[in-house]
Amino acid sequence: MPEMSETRDQTQALKDLIAALRPQPLELRDGGGEFECVHARPLGMDRLFGGQVLGQALAAAQVVTGGRLAHSLHAHFLRRGNGHTPIRLSATTIRKSRAFETLEILARQEDSEPILQMVASFHQDEEGPVHQIPMDAVGPPQGESFEESLLRAMTPHGFDPLEGGDEEDQRSFELPVEIRSVGGLGIFSKDVKPPQARCWLRVRGELPEDPALHQCLFAYASDYAIMAPALNPHPVSALEMQSYSLDHAIWFHRPLQIDDWLLFELDSPVASGARSIGRGLLYTSEGDLVASCVQEGLLRPQRQS
Repeated sequence: MPEMSETRDQTQALKDLIAALRPQPLELRDGGGEFECVHARPLGMDRLFGGQVLGQALAAAQVVTGGRLAHSLHAHFLRRGNGHTPIRLSATTIRKSRAFETLEILARQEDSEPILQMVASFHQDEEGPVHQIPMDAVGPPQGESFEESLLRAMTPHGFDPLEGGDEEDQRSFELPVEIRSVGGLGIFSKDVKPPQARCWLRVRGELPEDPALHQCLFAYASDYAIMAPALNPHPVSALEMQSYSLDHAIWFHRPLQIDDWLLFELDSPVASGARSIGRGLLYTSEGDLVASCVQEGLLRPQRQS
């Protein structure tokens, strides 16, 4: 289990992400609104990171509902976005009852066709039966981080992220979320193993007591490692594959605190037809199951030039 941590200042990458998850209202109307979002710092690439749009779309829906917490979201990534153009969000209420409120959110860039469609649902808390699958017994967060593994795989004969190197290179790959695998994610290895993985995650710095923000930050973080187990049964590295998120769903079971260590239990039950499924269960260090998610992703070999 993780040990109690000291006070941690927010890194610049986390500050940039929080700013990106604050949609600026362009128009607010009864049951909807139009918003624009800035970008978090691109993570060494021009392609738009899908998790950022997930978090921004959820944040826009939260504004329309007056800051309520979502119980689920279902999103389709429709087109590839770029990591530099502002994102325009349109949120519209499509159902509202005493217990539930459901919104559709569309994300666009430069007045183009939508790049993401999301349906987010909000539920008034009620009493009911309670049960959950117990958390696995695992070791503490330690070892190489996700971005250290990525840098090592991309520069096998040069830059060593554990021993310094070009400071600008390190900043461009610094994630606002710290991800520490249990036994290694293995996505940059060709070793064959079962389609399962475990990792601890938390944001790099303390957050205000804002449960809605914590939800948006998990929506962002959930897009990083969820497909990792899909590569485990195959003797290939992630760098040899084309992989894109196709759709993504999250269910929030309880409020979560993403500035504390959370355990993400991952598996991939199937890959077929150049598509694969990744599933994740998110636990607190005390063993409370706070969220579940599923993603379908494209997984095809890189074309040989």
